[in-house]
Amino acid sequence: MAETAAQLADSYQRMQAQLLDRYGVAARSGFWNLKKVPGRIHVLEFGTGDPVVFLHGGAGIGAEHIAVAARLAERFHVIVPDRPGHGLSDEFDYRRVDLRQANIEFVEALLDELGIQRAALVGNSFGGFMALCFALAHPDRVSKLIILSFFPGHDRKLPMMMRLMVTPLLGRLMGSTLGRPSVKNTRRFFSKLIVAHIDRMPEELIELETIHSRMHARSIARLFREGVNPRGFRPRYVIGDELQNVSVPTSFLWGEHDAFKTVVDGRAVSRRVPGSRFDVILGAGHMPSTDQPETVADALKRELLAVQNAR
Repeated sequence: MAETAAQLADSYQRMQAQLLDRYGVAARSGFWNLKKVPGRIHVLEFGTGDPVVFLHGGAGIGAEHIAVAARLAERFHVIVPDRPGHGLSDEFDYRRVDLRQANIEFVEALLDELGIQRAALVGNSFGGFMALCFALAHPDRVSKLIILSFFPGHDRKLPMMMRLMVTPLLGRLMGSTLGRPSVKNTRRFFSKLIVAHIDRMPEELIELETIHSRMHARSIARLFREGVNPRGFRPRYVIGDELQNVSVPTSFLWGEHDAFKTVVDGRAVSRRVPGSRFDVILGAGHMPSTDQPETVADALKRELLAVQNAR
């Protein structure tokens, strides 16, 4: 018998609490109603200090960054939202939504609701695209921009698997087989595309990703269809030519084994952002927070403290 939405949410909350316990960190978990954003948004908050907002990837969840947030909480106010239609946030219909404008409005509304004028943004994958869009629109509200591995939008190129997911026939076939939510399929997907070392991915996080896929299959599918077509990222969302206009301090932390773009590709992208730094996270894939949380946390502390010291 299929679980109800309420039962899935309860399972998710219990598993998220277990993941927090694994890292011995307390988090403030809350739900917010944001201006221009339909439905409730779930947010985890850690620690106190200068604000740092993590923006997770396209089919991801905020809990992916708990391991890093736990290590930053001693010095910073770390804010980890589940984006609309992800994690514990309410379902969201991405059909006919301008993803760029929606991303900008989401980050702006989140900062406004939390009473934060200016924050550092850490974006992984689609979250990196979000962070860049917001930094281009509101540079005065971004103290530091950190792109955590590959982000879509600097060109159209995406892996074949992602492009096949949005084709009419193959996409439905993949959704009913490889994309069917199960721990086995989650492990397979993450080992092929997302992480370099699946053995370093906590079982609680694998369970969370699986529950999330059950909760938000429709939101995720609609997000991908809006942003991606069989040829790659949709042209109207490509921002490569605008990277030269990024005016906030920017750093790239690129996974050595990112399955989406190589280190060489990443370094070339970083050169398009004036004055940006580029570092490689050794032994990490597309989601460095899981592969190398200690290394990522140390790198983020260095970048964030440099902003403080420059004031």
